[in-house]
Amino acid sequence: MSTSNSILSDADFVGAVGVHWERRPLAPEPGLAALLDRPQLDEGGKATVVQAVGALVIDECVAHGYHSMDLVVLHPGTPGLDETLERFDKPHTHADDEVRYILDGEGLFGFFDASGQERVLRVGPGDYLRIPAGVEHRFTLTAARRIKALRLFADTAGWVAQYTQRPAPAMVACA
Repeated sequence: MSTSNSILSDADFVGAVGVHWERRPLAPEPGLAALLDRPQLDEGGKATVVQAVGALVIDECVAHGYHSMDLVVLHPGTPGLDETLERFDKPHTHADDEVRYILDGEGLFGFFDASGQERVLRVGPGDYLRIPAGVEHRFTLTAARRIKALRLFADTAGWVAQYTQRPAPAMVACA
């Protein structure tokens, strides 16, 4: 099976593999914007962001049975960042939906169709993705190496990957 890296220019491929992708831009709220501008957040800052932004996705929680949420904050100073990205970048699936609401920074999601074709989607602030259980994908950061994303969970185990062992080339973002 061959894979190719190409930047997705529209939602057709994403929708075809079952991913729900929409734009949910954040309203300009000065306190929240100031927190999101910080490279790092302590637990209090994360809790403030989760409380503020969580209210904006309560419809998704009710509709899909998500019981918990947290904020993932990755930046060049994150301890173990390379090891974390190595885990995320291996093709995998989940037994639970993977839900990400990107609040700051950007990343790359690679999605695989049934034939093994990979398409890469660049995500940034305001992108909301619901990747259904069983959809094969992977994730990495762009060259800026930073992202803040709200994560929603139905399963109390949180992020648990089931690696598919598919060989995949490095994801490259084209301009």
